[in-house]
Amino acid sequence: MSQAPTPASPASSPTSPRVARDFYADLMRASQTSRAGFLAERERWLRGVPVEGREELLFEFEMLLRAVERYLNLTTVVDAKDRPLVTRDFHEELVDVRDAMDRAIRVARNLQDPDSDQKMVFRKYVETQLADDRVRRALIEEELDQETPPESLFVLREALDALRNLLDHLLQLPTARLNLFQDVGKLALREIILNRYFRPFRPLEFRVEYDRLRSVRLLDTLAGMGDEARTAFTTAFLGLFRLLHYLAYVDPETLPTPSRRVRVLLALVRSETHALAAWMHSDLSPRAGSKPLQAATLRAARDLARESERIGREVLAQVDREPDAPARAAAAFTTLLRSQVVALVEALAPNGGLYDGVFDGLVSPQEAALRVRKDLWVYAQLCRVAEGHLRNDDVGAAERALDAIKSFLTYFHDGGYQLLRYADYDAFDRFTALLVELPWPPEGPGIRARLAEDLRRFGQTLETTFHAVSRRTLLQGRGFDRQEAEALRDRFFPAPAAR
Repeated sequence: MSQAPTPASPASSPTSPRVARDFYADLMRASQTSRAGFLAERERWLRGVPVEGREELLFEFEMLLRAVERYLNLTTVVDAKDRPLVTRDFHEELVDVRDAMDRAIRVARNLQDPDSDQKMVFRKYVETQLADDRVRRALIEEELDQETPPESLFVLREALDALRNLLDHLLQLPTARLNLFQDVGKLALREIILNRYFRPFRPLEFRVEYDRLRSVRLLDTLAGMGDEARTAFTTAFLGLFRLLHYLAYVDPETLPTPSRRVRVLLALVRSETHALAAWMHSDLSPRAGSKPLQAATLRAARDLARESERIGREVLAQVDREPDAPARAAAAFTTLLRSQVVALVEALAPNGGLYDGVFDGLVSPQEAALRVRKDLWVYAQLCRVAEGHLRNDDVGAAERALDAIKSFLTYFHDGGYQLLRYADYDAFDRFTALLVELPWPPEGPGIRARLAEDLRRFGQTLETTFHAVSRRTLLQGRGFDRQEAEALRDRFFPAPAAR
């Protein structure tokens, strides 16, 4: 993977390499193995969902599915050693699962387009009214084929709704024994795992929709690493931030009387913290590089495993007896995970000037917005220069300007692009794809004219996004540093030619 250019290496060759790829998107898709096709189709569907915060809703939905799957596994039951499992009453655990399913159903409903949802509900109704078994069977098979993400989501929502109703009746029984708990787990697991488009992510499997590193300092640190170590450490940081994302759903404002699903989410955090610690010990450490880095990763893995075990044993085991136990567990996990993020950053950049309370500075939204604003301005400047040379039919200058854009994309994809909002990615991805498919060098007045128009339109998108970022509340009072932005621009294209 090519690295971000240094100040002494502006793009000047008319035969520059291919347009830089998004390292993070490539890494995430590599983690999805055989499911990449389905997930790419689902990503296209998600971009068309007319719902505010759609990617966060999808994250919550898949988090709840994963949490239910893990919670219904006996190894996740915190106090399993208190008494023999065969004599134990699992009533409270089933109440927890029922609440998590209820929330998942409501989130799924919010993700579905009302018109298409009504059509699928009507088709389901027609299916129950048909007397002809052949037609009814055909409708059932068509529904279960899950040919599109909306159909797949509807099938899963219906299954969860049926399981929720079943639990409502089972919870009226005086006790819920082990075999009942296990059978509910089998039914839930089957529906979740067999779903085509919304099968929940595995540990260390990431999604471009919501798994992004939002720290300027961390992104810059990772961009300077070799390919193998960068991939390994990026995976570790994505895993740590995924766990912190889970914990954001343990809302302190609702505690000490939290929803029952909080217990399910905390069990998921504990389970995946153990999985991450094991991976860091067995996979990250051998690829870390130097001995100090290997030692740092082993230390982080040990601390994650030991402290998460302590939280489970001393805090989570008390959730039935101490109302504030979920809040204390969430706080302890948050402190643990943040400290490991900071420890790994310190190991990677020992002279980075970190200080007490550095985690909040490390993920500063203001610093991220400042970086995005600067990068967008430079991107727009480069597009404007290239467009001008194309319209003036100055082929040599146009090619140099387009080379500068391609070189800039390496830097942009490693930093500012990762800090954009999900809704912005589509336009940026389409323009990058256009550059990838462009005949090189662009020959003929027709191709150059079309490219000039594409540059003009994308330049408008860049300017619109630039102004939207500038209007963010956290940037009020922070003027635009034009001198710094021009210095960045000049790294990729000489200042006289850019004016």
